[in-house]
Amino acid sequence: MRKMMIQGLIASTALSMSLTVPTRAADVAAGDTLTLEEIVVTSRKREENLQAVPDSVTAFDAVTIENAGIDDVQDFIDLTPNISIRETFRAGVTFITMRGITTGQQGWAPVTYVVDGVQAGSLDAINQGALMDIERIEVLKGPQGALYGAGAIAGAINVVTKKPTNELEGKIKASYARANDIKLSGAISGPLVEDKILFRIGAYYRNTDGLIKSTDGVGLDFEEQATVRGRLLFNFEDVTIDLQASYSDITAGAADQELVSSAGLLEVFDTPAAPGPARGIVGKENRTFTEVSAKIDWETDAGTFTSVTGYSDINQDLFGSVSWQKPPAISLFGFSVGAPGDGFTDAFQDLMDNFESFTQDTRFTSNTDQRFRWMVGMSYLDRKIVNLLSVGGLLQGTERVEANLVRFLNRPDVRNDKAWGAFAQVNYDITDKLELTAALRYDKNNFDTTQYTDLTFSTVVPAADGTITQKATNDRWQPKVQLAYQWNDDVMTYLTYSEGFRFGFYNTGNLTAPENTKNFEFGFKSMLADGRVRLNGAIFHIDYSNQQFTSIIATAPFRQTTNVPESNINGGELEIVALLAEGLELSGGLGVTDSKIVGGARSPSTPDYSLNLALSYTTQITEDWEAFARVDYRRQGSFVLIDGGGTRFTIGEKDYVNARLKFRNDNWSVGAFVDNLFDVRQADDFGFLGIGYIRSNSLPRSYGIEASVAF
Repeated sequence: MRKMMIQGLIASTALSMSLTVPTRAADVAAGDTLTLEEIVVTSRKREENLQAVPDSVTAFDAVTIENAGIDDVQDFIDLTPNISIRETFRAGVTFITMRGITTGQQGWAPVTYVVDGVQAGSLDAINQGALMDIERIEVLKGPQGALYGAGAIAGAINVVTKKPTNELEGKIKASYARANDIKLSGAISGPLVEDKILFRIGAYYRNTDGLIKSTDGVGLDFEEQATVRGRLLFNFEDVTIDLQASYSDITAGAADQELVSSAGLLEVFDTPAAPGPARGIVGKENRTFTEVSAKIDWETDAGTFTSVTGYSDINQDLFGSVSWQKPPAISLFGFSVGAPGDGFTDAFQDLMDNFESFTQDTRFTSNTDQRFRWMVGMSYLDRKIVNLLSVGGLLQGTERVEANLVRFLNRPDVRNDKAWGAFAQVNYDITDKLELTAALRYDKNNFDTTQYTDLTFSTVVPAADGTITQKATNDRWQPKVQLAYQWNDDVMTYLTYSEGFRFGFYNTGNLTAPENTKNFEFGFKSMLADGRVRLNGAIFHIDYSNQQFTSIIATAPFRQTTNVPESNINGGELEIVALLAEGLELSGGLGVTDSKIVGGARSPSTPDYSLNLALSYTTQITEDWEAFARVDYRRQGSFVLIDGGGTRFTIGEKDYVNARLKFRNDNWSVGAFVDNLFDVRQADDFGFLGIGYIRSNSLPRSYGIEASVAF
């Protein structure tokens, strides 16, 4: 693994150097100057040039977001090295893995997800369907707890939406794709009072039959989503007030796993032995999201006071099959469905996962134009979670009608978190070239869980020790020390030591321990070929304690989250963007992660490497119109899944290709696209569940057309 990482880093660096010669010759001949646009990021809570930030950051600006067709979380993660995402049986259960650190179901995400300064209060708040009206996305790798809190043990994702404008403008976009996938989106922005009060309103609608078909040809991943978002920006002499609100209503297919008879069918798709998911009950999940936030920035002579207040209410209800077959069949609990005997037409699961969160972040940031820069702040989270796990038999039909449900298991539980943190960070220019960063944060969470017998929440189930409510407290200091050296205007290197932390949690009454990491990283940022090539890289080592991971088990609650005492992770990243010639751009990334449990076995859910390459070309075809083409290639290395019995399953290497073609002018755009061109499939989750092996399947090929107009 180390040899492969070194070879990959050397090869990619050599490629970047070789690009300088033909590009320079073309420029001299044409007499033009080609340079990459500067990307401004706010990853350190200040506006800075991407190349001046001594952290591993992958940034996508508005142009790249449009050109690459990024409209959900999966899209930009697939373009980022050393991070992967797998959606399993429902949208809220999204397994994100960054630098070998992954997701524990019912727990906290391994990254802190932030939209316009508001931190997501739960894992379920990350995958909300469409990303709409986005200005910039920043993916920070490595622990970011000093500024982003305990959840940022692997990194942080910072999403910045487009601000209201002082001139009236708008955009409408529409697309139609395979499976009758219709998407409509639009935004309008302008002043209510010029320079003082600005507004922006956006909306999104999607309706699709779904790409994953049952053996009867019924779409199982269907979706209908409607989202509306509003924003008001008040500009006063020294104070800016940013108010936002959004609401989403989503009805989508869920619990669409396929039941296969043996582990040997792990990577077999669309054959007589693995024909696809068979269904009686077609799973469905209803999700609503309500979010409100207020951000206040007050400029003073000493610096900027910032307050960010957020409220989020997520309601989710799922009804689906637990036979994962078309009756007649045998259910998970051993009784027959759809055949004489037990008298049930099918077996069901009825799940509820609701989150209500209040967040408050307050900080004071010194002015940027001084040698000694500092920031102090505090954060608070108050969160209530209501979960329901209920399974049983359906007396007739395939729909959720309470009178027809015979519940064998009913496990409601209510969880509460009250977490707070305090932090300070200083940046000091020791010399004009050498910067010291030192940060320290303290996080603490008091959390509890109470189990009930039914949804009246009147009868409590005592815990094993006889208590009514189980309680726990987790807390930890998280330090960070960093030196960055600016060798010249184009090259910077940095060395970092930092510690990461993630809270523990209750998984249907079972306590999962908190985890922590010790991280060592060396990285560089560089601009080559007179600004036509951007090459950034990092290598890292992580000592990982109490790794949380979730596996499928055959008994309630059908998921098991445990802790691995000690793991070691070594890896590296290399990213490049190069202007090969006018209109021709190459970008790519290589990520390598060698993650091992102490003792030698591979850690779960971690691809051993990922490789991204994108080639885009823009050319003028008339005085007003240009043609744009882009091809994306991603190779994902193998990774391991582990079920509750300890059986290890290996998902092999996969190659994915997306392509896009557009014709556009200043206002109009029309084009076509294809995602997963070669129809590559993989299992996103796999494990033995009593009656067979349950597999969550990735999406097959999709293709379509799109058009937009700006005014």
